[in-house]
Amino acid sequence: MSDIFSKEKRSQTMSQIKNKETKLELKFKNMLQGLRFRYQPKLIGKPDFALKNLKIAIFVDSCFWHKCPRHFRQPKSNKTYWIPKIDRNVKRSKEINCQLKKEGWKILRFWEHETIKNPEKCMRKIIVDQ
Repeated sequence: MSDIFSKEKRSQTMSQIKNKETKLELKFKNMLQGLRFRYQPKLIGKPDFALKNLKIAIFVDSCFWHKCPRHFRQPKSNKTYWIPKIDRNVKRSKEINCQLKKEGWKILRFWEHETIKNPEKCMRKIIVDQ
């Protein structure tokens, strides 16, 4: 199925999708601050959080955008657009992990559903890994 929008309109629409400070990230950020962690997100791959002095990069991955094995549902429309886009996200995440590991960073990735269902478990993982 072809896109109902022109390339320009689709680009404009996609650019409006918020990729910073989502509700999920804000909740996680508040929890980290509650544990008195300092973070600096300006790093290769743009982790959602980076505990610089501990060299821990934390990513909160959306179940849709990063193809969660438990919750991902393939889009029903415009598959020729969405599937390659999502596959590129997955590939890019792996490349970022490799690059950060080479620089001595520990990578923690949490699925969206993990941070919603059990944020305390995610926080414990961060504390244990420091």
